[in-house]
Amino acid sequence: MFKTKAGYQLSIARKAGFAMGDYACNLYWQSVSLFLMFYYTDALGLSGGVAGLIYMIASIFDGATDPLMGALADRTRTRWGRYRPFILMGSIPLGLSFAALYWSPGVDAFGLTAVVLAAHLLFRLAYTVVSVPYSSLTARMTTNSQERSSLAGFRMVFATLAGMTVSFTTQPMVAYFGGGDQARGFFYAACVLAMVATCIYPLVFLATREPPEPAGNPARLSMRDHWRATLKNKAFWILMVGISLGSISSTALGKSLLYYMKYIAGDEGAARYALSIKAAMGIAVIPAWIYVTRFIGKQSAWLAAAAWGLAGAAFLAMTDVRTATGATVFYMFMQVASLGVATTYWSMLPDTVEYGEWRSGARPESFIFGLGMFFQKL
Repeated sequence: MFKTKAGYQLSIARKAGFAMGDYACNLYWQSVSLFLMFYYTDALGLSGGVAGLIYMIASIFDGATDPLMGALADRTRTRWGRYRPFILMGSIPLGLSFAALYWSPGVDAFGLTAVVLAAHLLFRLAYTVVSVPYSSLTARMTTNSQERSSLAGFRMVFATLAGMTVSFTTQPMVAYFGGGDQARGFFYAACVLAMVATCIYPLVFLATREPPEPAGNPARLSMRDHWRATLKNKAFWILMVGISLGSISSTALGKSLLYYMKYIAGDEGAARYALSIKAAMGIAVIPAWIYVTRFIGKQSAWLAAAAWGLAGAAFLAMTDVRTATGATVFYMFMQVASLGVATTYWSMLPDTVEYGEWRSGARPESFIFGLGMFFQKL
């Protein structure tokens, strides 16, 4: 890492070392997104309503703790920086809590629900302790806007690789370790993923650096100061409106794929291949969006991605796509838009920190990242 007038320039090795953290984070998050509900209902025998209630309570709890963790990280000062210690020290508790997430307690009815909910809340808290400081590093490692775009791209590529890893290895591991017992198979599969992720976080700690605290920067902000500074940050709130709308759209689109293949295309098995193709697309599409951003800017790239998605939605509205192949092509087309919005979002969010500091004189970096993650989950 070296400094120029445009801010800290990062080597490829430094960027890759940082982005490995997103691979570790998404080993956990993709598993929770793709398999945990199935584990609850089909391995543990919980009803869909109870499993959904557990998810709802955990999501509300998770969203509420994100900005609080951000405020705590902003107030932290160590010789290793503000955020890196949380990544290192939180890695083992996070791995253990993830294994507990897939542990079958061997109790029935209310006891099972209580234990599963407690494990889910514990995992969400441990994940927040690591993921919010990790995401906040984007704003600390460099003040160069183009470098942040590059960092966002590296992160998303590694997240894509993690999604592919979880998609392709979880079911074979469950079958291998379980021997017909799905609950046991999921637990040991979770242990394998947790061990891999836990080994990665110390490497991220070693590969990243935080620049010295700027002279005259207040060491600690109160919670009132965090809110006061953030409320003045017009750029942040505009971005939150945009990402909230984008998240609604991408979630509705992504969650409909399985149902579209089953009830419209009449080929439920094709959904697996469509999901795999979507995940793999990120390896090529994300670098393309970074390249586009360098030439037309982040705002224009965001609008281009939105226009791409609107064009795809208009096409679907005016046509009658009823084959698995046609639906797969449509979802591939829409994935380009989703990745464009996500890439530019993670590139622009650190820039709102700079804008907020210019407006208020305060720099609540991690609080802004935590609040941004809250809006995405909301």
